[in-house]
Amino acid sequence: MVKRALLYTLILLGILTLFMGCATTNADGSPKWTTKVPSNWRTYYATGYGKLSNVHSSRMRAEALATDAVARWASVTVQASLTNYFADTTASENQELNRMESISRQIVDISLRGVEIEKVWVAPDQGVWVLVSFPIKNLKAAYKEQSEKMAQRGEIAKAELLIEYLEKELAKEGM
Repeated sequence: MVKRALLYTLILLGILTLFMGCATTNADGSPKWTTKVPSNWRTYYATGYGKLSNVHSSRMRAEALATDAVARWASVTVQASLTNYFADTTASENQELNRMESISRQIVDISLRGVEIEKVWVAPDQGVWVLVSFPIKNLKAAYKEQSEKMAQRGEIAKAELLIEYLEKELAKEGM
């Protein structure tokens, strides 16, 4: 009976220790996400901090910095994917690479529309912390959409060149 009570006590202490280790705040009272950004395979998270003359301006600064962090991550991710793609294929190098780099720049601009503010924390010193999230599927969808648009533009450009050539040839023959 005493062994069983001791076992239950140890289990209870272990659970309490576990919960205390998973506290949602830091020692200074700030939320854990201000020092340890959450991670998830479906979502990219970033934080930003701003401390300006008022809380509103501070929040705007924090949001801008967090969004900038997402943009940098998206840019590096897309560029790394392009580099890996071209290292792995034998596409017609210059034309395809230029087109893909153009797509990658446009994707970062387009995809940031999916950034959402998850949490905001105003510190005692009136500095503002912001946690933003960005679903990774948005980056994939933006890449696909922009690739399709570029392909359509490429086909239109080819058709326009063909029409221009045909008009020149017809003009030579006096038609």
